[in-house]
Amino acid sequence: MKSLRLVFSLGIFFSCLLQAQEERQAPPTEIPDFSNLDEYIYVPKSTLHFGFRNISGPKTSFSGKGKLAPEDKSGSATGSNEMRSYHDGSVAPDGRTTVSESGDGLSVSFPVPNDGKTNTWAYGNDKQLTGDGYMTFHNYSAQIIDTNIRSLNAGRSSGLELSVAYDMGKAFKRFDWSLIAGVSLNDIASSTNDKVAARLTTVTDTYNLFGQLPPSAPYSAPSSVSSTVTNADGTTSSDTADNTTLLSNKPLDRTITTTTDSTSVNNRWKLKGAYFTMRAGPSLTLQFTTRFKASVSAGLAMIYAGSTYSVVESFQPDTGAEIKETVTDETTKFRLGYYADATVQFDATERTGFYVGAVYQATGSYDQAIATANANYVSKIDLNNLNGLRAGMTFRF
Repeated sequence: MKSLRLVFSLGIFFSCLLQAQEERQAPPTEIPDFSNLDEYIYVPKSTLHFGFRNISGPKTSFSGKGKLAPEDKSGSATGSNEMRSYHDGSVAPDGRTTVSESGDGLSVSFPVPNDGKTNTWAYGNDKQLTGDGYMTFHNYSAQIIDTNIRSLNAGRSSGLELSVAYDMGKAFKRFDWSLIAGVSLNDIASSTNDKVAARLTTVTDTYNLFGQLPPSAPYSAPSSVSSTVTNADGTTSSDTADNTTLLSNKPLDRTITTTTDSTSVNNRWKLKGAYFTMRAGPSLTLQFTTRFKASVSAGLAMIYAGSTYSVVESFQPDTGAEIKETVTDETTKFRLGYYADATVQFDATERTGFYVGAVYQATGSYDQAIATANANYVSKIDLNNLNGLRAGMTFRF
């Protein structure tokens, strides 16, 4: 038994000795190589440009004709007791009444017999009273016959822009190329005013005042005057007396005169709107240093434009308030063209930077018209040859 234990112990000892010898002869375990981890680090391929775009305004032109024609309610030339409305006053049927006692003791009012006069009228300007004591009333209209075309450049516009460039790799030595897609928004604002040639028509009705002079303008009949009366007991009371100046209830004469001039009528043309630009194309970039680069890009551009066109026609006649009329039109248009950008970029960090550059854009033109019963105006908006500056920040992702 003791011999068996000795043999077993010696076997275990020699087994351990052989195992240790094998471990000393085996090659050491390799340490992992981490030198190629760069192959698994993401390199940004896209660059976001966010900033503003200041660009020249479109070329605009304005032309057309219109008519200032207030509704004529001056009535017939010879009828009496008609309701007549003028630009500088009015003449209405006579409103005078007489009171008669009926057989049952009641009072009844009757219109006074037609004596060719009226107590219901009004005038607004002392110029309407003639030197020989008559009253005149007027209605005016103006037919614009101007054929000139007014052209001007709309003001510069600053708007936001957003674009993304995707790196496509090397184009050739020292040059990279990328694909760019972007959008921007800019305003349209153009207006001008000028005197226009017009044919002016004046309808004048003359009325008889029967030797009386009315109070100074503005005056409205019938009229009355109040006075304070002292009674016998020392108290006072108010007394009202009619002081209406009577006017003939029909015109003595009607004249229609027509003149042409270029100073009485003024037009103001105004165009207000905006256009949304969508563009896409390739870009070529030259890397000067690790942080400084320059690029050029060109491609297709499409715009969606919306504008409101309005014309304010105004005429100040000799008497009465200014006559004014406004006509408008709204429209939207799609136009296709092209663009070109030249940009320099400085990378402040690996992810962010700044850019500044020049822009050029040509996206066609469109016409906008106002067509009504009394107006026919056209404006042309030319969105070609627009140029300006762009600047902002870049973000790589």
